[in-house]
Amino acid sequence: MDLNGLFVRNMKKWRKIRGISQKILAERCGAAHTYIRQIESGRRTPSFAFIVKLAEAMDIEAWLLFYDETAARNKKPAQMEYLEAIKSEILAQVASGIDTVIMEAQK
Repeated sequence: MDLNGLFVRNMKKWRKIRGISQKILAERCGAAHTYIRQIESGRRTPSFAFIVKLAEAMDIEAWLLFYDETAARNKKPAQMEYLEAIKSEILAQVASGIDTVIMEAQK
């Protein structure tokens, strides 16, 4: 599965686990519910900053939106270390995106 497909699947999964409608999620993120629908249908791709908003609105860590449970269950320990490295890279990129948004907002 491609990364965007994985993201969409996990976004839907976590939204449903949290019992949040698309409309409520949109309100929590300050977006239109149609934008959330477009993201979940794969027609739109959110920015890193918006991914962080989505995660916060669902009370999860952003990296969980990119975590492949199925693949992780079938991995050997060395592969799990690799997945942890990817997780760290994603978190670093999200942090960098947040820093950029903060710097832009302070201008």
